[in-house]
Amino acid sequence: MAARRPPVRNLPIVSVTLEGFCRHAKDLLHADQQADFVKLVLTGQLNGRQFVIDPIADSISEEELFDVHRDYDSLLGIDSLIPVSAPITVYPVAKREDTLSRSIHLTSHFTRSGGGFYAPIHKIPNLCIGKWNDRNTIRVLLPELYHEGRSPFLSQDEQRMFYESGLRPAIVQLLGHQAAEWPATYNDEMFRARNRRGQLSFQSKVIDSRLVPELGDAIRSCLAANGLSWGTGLVFLLQVRGLKHSSVHFPRRESADTALDKFLRENALERQWIEVFGEWWIDVGLEMSSEWQNCLAWRTDSHFHVVKSVCRLPDHVAERITSPRSSKYTRDLTSHMPAVSGCRISPGTLGRGPFDVYYLQCYETAKSHTYHPDGAHYGKYITCTDVLTGKAKEFLKSLYNLYRNAISTSHSLARIELRVPLRHASAVLLDFREDLIRGSLVSFSRTVFWSLRSYRALAIDLLLQWQSDGEADLRARKPALLLTAAAVWLLNGIHSSPDKGASSKELMSAILPHVRRSHANADILAFGSPTDDDDVDSDMETEPEGSESEEEEQDVPREAAPNHNTLPSHMYGLVFLRNIRVGDVPVPRFDYGDLFINDSAFRYFFSVDRDEIVNRFLRSAIVPTAHPSRNPNRMRSTPQHFNWAEENPRPLFDLARRGYSIPRPARDEGSDVEIEEEEEEEEEEEEEEGEGEGAVAVGRGGEGPLRRRQPRNAGDIDEQLTCLWHQFLQDLTWKAPNAKKATEPSYCRLALGDRTAVSEATYQNSTLSVYFVDCQWRFADTKDWKLAFNKFFPPMGETCGASAQNYPKMTYYVNWAKIKERVDSGMLEKMRDALRKRFNNLYWVPAAVSDRVWRTKFDPRFQKSSGLPRSASAPCILINPDGIHPKW
Repeated sequence: MAARRPPVRNLPIVSVTLEGFCRHAKDLLHADQQADFVKLVLTGQLNGRQFVIDPIADSISEEELFDVHRDYDSLLGIDSLIPVSAPITVYPVAKREDTLSRSIHLTSHFTRSGGGFYAPIHKIPNLCIGKWNDRNTIRVLLPELYHEGRSPFLSQDEQRMFYESGLRPAIVQLLGHQAAEWPATYNDEMFRARNRRGQLSFQSKVIDSRLVPELGDAIRSCLAANGLSWGTGLVFLLQVRGLKHSSVHFPRRESADTALDKFLRENALERQWIEVFGEWWIDVGLEMSSEWQNCLAWRTDSHFHVVKSVCRLPDHVAERITSPRSSKYTRDLTSHMPAVSGCRISPGTLGRGPFDVYYLQCYETAKSHTYHPDGAHYGKYITCTDVLTGKAKEFLKSLYNLYRNAISTSHSLARIELRVPLRHASAVLLDFREDLIRGSLVSFSRTVFWSLRSYRALAIDLLLQWQSDGEADLRARKPALLLTAAAVWLLNGIHSSPDKGASSKELMSAILPHVRRSHANADILAFGSPTDDDDVDSDMETEPEGSESEEEEQDVPREAAPNHNTLPSHMYGLVFLRNIRVGDVPVPRFDYGDLFINDSAFRYFFSVDRDEIVNRFLRSAIVPTAHPSRNPNRMRSTPQHFNWAEENPRPLFDLARRGYSIPRPARDEGSDVEIEEEEEEEEEEEEEEGEGEGAVAVGRGGEGPLRRRQPRNAGDIDEQLTCLWHQFLQDLTWKAPNAKKATEPSYCRLALGDRTAVSEATYQNSTLSVYFVDCQWRFADTKDWKLAFNKFFPPMGETCGASAQNYPKMTYYVNWAKIKERVDSGMLEKMRDALRKRFNNLYWVPAAVSDRVWRTKFDPRFQKSSGLPRSASAPCILINPDGIHPKW
């Protein structure tokens, strides 16, 4: 159920500085009033009063002195050649993770055989072919492969063609006999790079500096000679990553010029060349530090003045691109304080000013203490799953200690960076006036700055500990689960800008205090600029794909649907939760009521449906817990497959078009059927109000019900076969075997939440370590593969046998048996032929036998790639006769 709006509470207000707030929290902690401490720190409420924080009271005083330094942080350039006057290291096979796939806030003009076009640089198909000076990368951009909606990643086949038809011939052309050590083919290098466990270790080759400028033309000519048009418009993207403090200088024109020359020279680039040829952009930074070693941060109300000054914009332009409603502007709260925040701005063509600023960001440097790139995250983080499985305890302890230790050693600096064309490198950020600095920053003592973070981390730690000590059924109730999600969201946002994707907005509507729409001030509304759910950390170098546009900015909705009278807000000077119950209840929770999040948001935060929480995570409060990765394969029946992304998935078969159909099942028309259907409809309505529509209860070996959605009707023959096929793929994984001991993990490496999302791609992956912890494999011959198919989809007259262990409990197998009862042998073989075509596209399947789908005993006919003992038990699988050698 989506969240309704909470009542607007009107408690007496107490206004305090940030230091005063921290002092109150400290006093409660020292008095061992932990429940009051948690409630104050997380909600701002104490003894029936609401605290309002005023961090602007900590603006820089006239007595405080500060230092200002300028530097060059990084450089980006597009050129038809590689203008590097140093040896470069080239990769015969590029690493996928080095492909540019996130926005760098730059758009350029490209050429292909169809003509010229403009596009964001990160959307052009590319691969990283080398580096120089260790940190600097060289990517080749292939505009000829670009089309709307195309991924920037090259397929393996495209990489093979580029290497064999472009890169290697170019190397031979330039190096002659020295190219003999280069792999003859792409596949040869892939074979060499893969070790016995399937892990890859790519080699690199050095190209002498005198040949580097010729490499681009050589690649283009070789591609053309080999019949590929990819050389049309081919250019290189060079990226120089600056070293911290390597180009620091005073903000004066002469110093800026000297530092730029040194910066380019150290990176083997000739200024005279790159100022004339290609397109080049540079990041120029200005950093301010307190001589008192205080923690500096940006005031939110300064963004307009800062942008206006450094970009030299008219008032109306600066106001437009720093408006909370502008899609070009994103605020990054500092330590949960709405009035203290950095920002990121992509000004758009009409907002760049005389320096042609493509991108601007203001931030404070405290994020470096928790900076840790991990997928979509750029800072340390936990998940709700970590909390429910007990894995967050050590994280919370370490985070609290980090914050406390920083009090004695670490002060934060305020920094602004501009991405401008190289021609403006020596002209920007030279006249940042002292009065502008003092009016734009706040200065907190290290004790206050880090205490706020540590107290919030400690309060969340205590709250989650109290929840974990409670009974499972109480922890699984909506108000408690909502508070669990709120605690995780809040914790991750202490040192990174809070997640504000669609699911997080749903959560914010349920957990934050609301303000009446008529009284709403845009500066205190919780919803920021629209982002994807995987944009979890705004404190990052780049933004998610699609976040930038060259069109002038538009006002975008930043609030809830218009039929709501209230909006979630940060109206008390800090990101506070609405009222919570803690201390007077056995399990901390929000107030009972109708407030909750919808199914999609719940799955985003918890990775499973709410009705699976007890079965998967909270059961340890009742019985000893097996290893968390073990598969619940002893359930009475596998859960019904449901495609969460699409309620009516596209049929995979076309038998209906050819005139085939399955007779409808017989229907009991007795008078009691109508009563039974009415009762089922009532139960379904209850499920829709609680756990979602169409849930199917599946017993799980004494561990309570496991519920999954199912389609409302079976549909025609193609729909039925499509559902059957998806169900078959899912059931194989649900029946994946566990090791004998309950404390040992499952042989299947997939997380429990991922096992309902398997697809054909799961069984088409030749890297077996993605799925298995260990397995035995062998190549099937044509006869083996046919027998395996017959085991899974038996022909007319054949069954699995009375002693079979897995088959009768697999939902797809039961459905297949029902279909066999309704069709003749000819119709059944048509269906089996259609299923066999898809089956033959799988890379591996379990080596099924008559009485079980999975077997794990040692079989000398099978091989292993895992490196684990050869004779140790492990699942046996068959590799498609046409498959490649498996990887690990």
